[in-house]
Amino acid sequence: MTLTHLFKAQAIFAWIWVAMFWLFPQVPAESFGFLMADGTLNPDLVTFGQAASIPILALGAISWMAPSWVSGEHIKKLGMLMGVYINILFIAVQLYHQFTDAANFDPFGMIATAVFVVLFFWKCRASD
Repeated sequence: MTLTHLFKAQAIFAWIWVAMFWLFPQVPAESFGFLMADGTLNPDLVTFGQAASIPILALGAISWMAPSWVSGEHIKKLGMLMGVYINILFIAVQLYHQFTDAANFDPFGMIATAVFVVLFFWKCRASD
């Protein structure tokens, strides 16, 4: 597995979230515990999820294109930024929301993001 593969995998992961927000908003809402008391979706939450998915779509596009835009040691720097530091921020926000009981633990998002952090760190620190 190369750093290019990791960037592409991260892009696909981001796009899966975009697809869920648009096509299956019940899935992330249920996973995070954001359904209303009667088990239905709040339409405002669906609207917000769709709007928030646009930057996620853009992050996916940047991840997909990054290996063709950046090369050499610079791709490792971008890998540390996007694959390690930004993903750590995603994890930190999820943990904060869990500890404050604002959201449930989301294994799909949390575990996959942690795996990306480890893999990006490993590939960015490896000498070629």
